[in-house]
Amino acid sequence: MNSREITSLWSSIVIEELIRQGAEFFCISPGSRSTPLTVAIARNPKARWKMFVDERSAAFFALGYGRATARPAVLICTSGTAVANYFPAVVEASMDFQPMLILSADRPFELLECGANQTIRQENMFGSYTRWNMQLPLPSREVPLKALLSTIAYAVAKTAGSPAGPVHLNQPFREPLEPEIPDLNDTWLEHHQEWLKTGKPSGLSVFPEKHPDTTTVAMLRKALSAAKQPLIIAGSMHSAEEAEAVMELALDLQVPLYADFSSGMRLKSGILPWQLAFQLPTFIRQFRPDIVLHFGGHIIEKHPASALREWKPEHYIVIRPHANRFSPDHNVTLSIEASLALTSASLKGSRTTLSGMNMERTQEFFRLAGEEIDAETLSLQPVTEISAARLTSRLITEQQLLFVSNSMPVRDIDNYGVTSHQNGITCGLNRGVSGIDGILSTTSGFAAGHNKPATLLIGDIAFLHDINALSLLGNLSVPLQIIVLNNNGGGIFSFLPVSGYSDVFETHFATPQNYSIHSAAQTFGVDYACPQTNGEFIEIYTAASRSNRSIVIEIKGSRQENLQQHRALQGRINALAEEHLFVL
Repeated sequence: MNSREITSLWSSIVIEELIRQGAEFFCISPGSRSTPLTVAIARNPKARWKMFVDERSAAFFALGYGRATARPAVLICTSGTAVANYFPAVVEASMDFQPMLILSADRPFELLECGANQTIRQENMFGSYTRWNMQLPLPSREVPLKALLSTIAYAVAKTAGSPAGPVHLNQPFREPLEPEIPDLNDTWLEHHQEWLKTGKPSGLSVFPEKHPDTTTVAMLRKALSAAKQPLIIAGSMHSAEEAEAVMELALDLQVPLYADFSSGMRLKSGILPWQLAFQLPTFIRQFRPDIVLHFGGHIIEKHPASALREWKPEHYIVIRPHANRFSPDHNVTLSIEASLALTSASLKGSRTTLSGMNMERTQEFFRLAGEEIDAETLSLQPVTEISAARLTSRLITEQQLLFVSNSMPVRDIDNYGVTSHQNGITCGLNRGVSGIDGILSTTSGFAAGHNKPATLLIGDIAFLHDINALSLLGNLSVPLQIIVLNNNGGGIFSFLPVSGYSDVFETHFATPQNYSIHSAAQTFGVDYACPQTNGEFIEIYTAASRSNRSIVIEIKGSRQENLQQHRALQGRINALAEEHLFVL
């Protein structure tokens, strides 16, 4: 068997085992050094794939796909800076515990650090942001096939295990790279004919949910029973089952549930928007929880963390399905590594007394606050960032997905979203490190993974940051409704203290970008609309949700007006709180 034959055979085995392990979707960027891998994918009838001219976009698409399916998409690229373009998405996947598998082609040893073209040090280039990385050997009959198969199986297990995250396999190839039809009767395969024939993976890893320790459960039940005012916080979660279990626990115990947007339950019927209460000085003064159960990870708003620093509850307990540290303010009194669903179930029935909160007053406050937000959505009024978030959350159907960009869009949907959907809305966001890069690409992968149409709420700077991802929409299997909140700059900076420094604010922070969103949509053949009023927005968005074509809906506004609208609305809600004191 010559070198071309072993390279082709080796590559086909790697791809076949990945598919058998459940990693059957490949995000491929064209390149020469990765030829053997790309050909192996193209010739495998079980492989599903998508081509990307931009590796950065490919990686964020893979991130969205992994977020939707809980299975890794496999990234294939050539050597050099191609693989370096994956880095931002790798960091996000690592910090938010999403599966992703990088299979990068590389130059052989003799071309490293000698001036050879398109050659960098790729081994372990993502450092601590991978769950595992491995430098694979050059294809050779001297390598035991069982070692190659078990390495591929382990790579998939590590990316999908607990905690999930990126895995990097770096595969060097020597020229020639042209494909050959491999000889499946070669002696290298003689002990693995059964693997060839059965179509089964070489081995599988199973990850059962971790039950909470019985002693810990007993301690938690005792603390909950004795507590005067418990509070449950639902942070970022990765499954609807987790969210449902935590919601059921809160209902069973009859205690307040702060449901962050990243928990997946924020828009669900029965959820109270405690985000509004946590911004009220009146609430912070009167509400004093003595035990806080925090299920999951990060939350979007800073107000709960500020309140916890002031309250200093006796018990602040974090429950997560993995052991990674989570205590940004170093005030967690107990960390529990266990299944969120199993832990929630084990705590039901642990309280027989009601909390000290007047729920009638509480419900009345949230009803009146909702009316104040709804006043922003009257049909003839101009559509704004507040009304766009409120209306989108109301109009979206359970047959659609909702993806939200960082900065202001996610805060608006977290604060002003309605809670009217019986089964909730499947939502996504890149909150691992809260970047605005790759949002369009991630949404595309999220929609493709779920195979459902998706609505994206995004700011103009984030849209510009990933504008080339509009090229993906032409052959995406489902349409996107992309709502661009265009205030000509970084709107969130207007809410920060730096906005008061007029000599540097506009040029160095707001950084307005005078580009045409309409022209961008036209360039990539995407439909476009620009509603002026809430009524027009309702009409356009409703029609777009029924269409099989993607659309960009631009909401034009001004940063200063947006700031004033937010402050005026918050002022009205504060006044309601002073009038309707709802905590005893």
